[in-house]
Amino acid sequence: LKTVRGAILSRVRISPSPPRKKLNMEQKEIFYGTITIFYKKTKEGLLFLVAENTKTGNISFVSGAKEAEDKTLEESAQRENIEEINLNPDQYELNKINVKHNFIFGQKKKERAGHKGSYQVFVSDLTNADFKISHTDELKSLQWMTEQEVLRCLTFPDVKEVFQKTLNAIKQ
Repeated sequence: LKTVRGAILSRVRISPSPPRKKLNMEQKEIFYGTITIFYKKTKEGLLFLVAENTKTGNISFVSGAKEAEDKTLEESAQRENIEEINLNPDQYELNKINVKHNFIFGQKKKERAGHKGSYQVFVSDLTNADFKISHTDELKSLQWMTEQEVLRCLTFPDVKEVFQKTLNAIKQ
């Protein structure tokens, strides 16, 4: 048996496979965008507006990539807030904080899969808002949640980290 195996192996030439090209993420396009975390103060504590995306099913916050017509990330956030929750910029104050979400797009966003994303976080206090917020077709649902509920339901662990950093900024 050993000689048969040896004879077969001596006739089979195994050539080394060509080296794999390493994926150089530095060469991939970076998609910039925004996340807006809306919150309000209640007797029970802070509540946060959480969205479920219609296309991906991801549970997160109002967010999206910067588009060509957006001159700034603030304009991008304002546009996303109109597109996703019908909220016009004159209805709230948008505050940029020192938190960014850097990540790699997954397969659910086929046109961006494998690319880097860098999303600036904005916050907005809607405690004194006198209007109702409703979502557009881009979102499947929209709900106010406590800090613990948000941490339990966010789709991605790295978004939970972004949320916790944002909480620290809000509570200061």
